[in-house]
Amino acid sequence: MKCFARVVIALMAVCGLVSCVERLDHTHYRLECEVDSSLGTDSVSLFLLEDAYNRICHVATVARDTVAGSFVIEGQIEQPCVAMLKFSNDSTPFYFVLQQGVTSIGIGARNLVVSGGDINHEYMAYLKARNSLLAMRRAVRAQYLSAAAPDSIISLSDERRFAMRDSLLADSLERVTLEAINRGNAASRIIFDRYVGILRPARLRKVQLMK
Repeated sequence: MKCFARVVIALMAVCGLVSCVERLDHTHYRLECEVDSSLGTDSVSLFLLEDAYNRICHVATVARDTVAGSFVIEGQIEQPCVAMLKFSNDSTPFYFVLQQGVTSIGIGARNLVVSGGDINHEYMAYLKARNSLLAMRRAVRAQYLSAAAPDSIISLSDERRFAMRDSLLADSLERVTLEAINRGNAASRIIFDRYVGILRPARLRKVQLMK
């Protein structure tokens, strides 16, 4: 995959952001970002990753004086690909799928909200399901720790009930992760590399993406 033929970067402050109407060809992308000023970062950089992750292509870096607000990055890609936004003061990058057309991203202090394109919709839906299941597991474990406190008495049946609920939630998390990986698109690649480690051997053998 060629990274792209050229990149055109348009940087605009929040108050001066002008909405424009343009015809995008089948290789053109437009990335519209809103960055929370509380992040206090020196810059944000956009990278494209090839399928095997053996090559990272730097696209653009937005400097400190423009990053607190809105900015737009435009260019060409031949097909949807994994991309990441990297903050200069944060070692953890934000991953998303860069597609032809318009992609909008809201970058907050603790989260990333991506809209635009069916593949990003699938990725964000997976993250929402994953976070919901993790929250339920934390709630079950908190209930168990409360019931099993030194000054409490927990019955064997309650022990089994907590263990079963946790196991069912863990199984659900594995199932939705495997389904997302086996869709075989760019979002699947992100999910595989970030979350395949939660799959047990029996489910890992059913992974189709990397075969």
